[in-house]
Amino acid sequence: MKKLMTLLVALGLMGMLNLAYGQTSYSTSRASGTIMISGSGTYQTDLSEDLRASDWGINTDLALFLFPQFAAGIDLGYEKSMQEKDDVDDPDVEEIVTMSLGPRVYFFFGGKKSELTPFVKGGANYLVNKRLFNDEEIFRDESELGLVASAGLLLNLAKNVGLTIEAEYNFEKGTDAADIDTQELLVKFGIRSFLGE
Repeated sequence: MKKLMTLLVALGLMGMLNLAYGQTSYSTSRASGTIMISGSGTYQTDLSEDLRASDWGINTDLALFLFPQFAAGIDLGYEKSMQEKDDVDDPDVEEIVTMSLGPRVYFFFGGKKSELTPFVKGGANYLVNKRLFNDEEIFRDESELGLVASAGLLLNLAKNVGLTIEAEYNFEKGTDAADIDTQELLVKFGIRSFLGE
């Protein structure tokens, strides 16, 4: 799964080179059949603990415009947090890994040649959560449901390439009685490319 996500992120970066420097006009009214590839990443570390804790994640999605301005696709996510404990030279390492896969729908607003394009996005996730201690899996949960809704802006750098910023709301519903429902609100930055007219 990590190789697939790496491939999709690479395709998104390649899309940035898709005539990015030769285009001076913006085309935000996407026609049916246009393919959209997006990627975003996050990384954080705890400086107060001498970099012994870190958290990073990547998200990539692939979508097809079914109608002008309206697209449907799939999102892949991978997040990993790490915490080193006890001895600095030979620490115990605790890791939490979350993988997500789910459908997405997108709607873009704005005029045909607008530099800024607002958009909304929604969907669901199937989540796999696992905890590892010194590379040994000690817990795994594959039966949670996540719901996602976001609103954002696309800054068109060229006809088929743009940067995004979005506020995303995540809700994860546990399936067992002992599970705790979690909610998150986060800001994401990413790259978005379009293949087609």
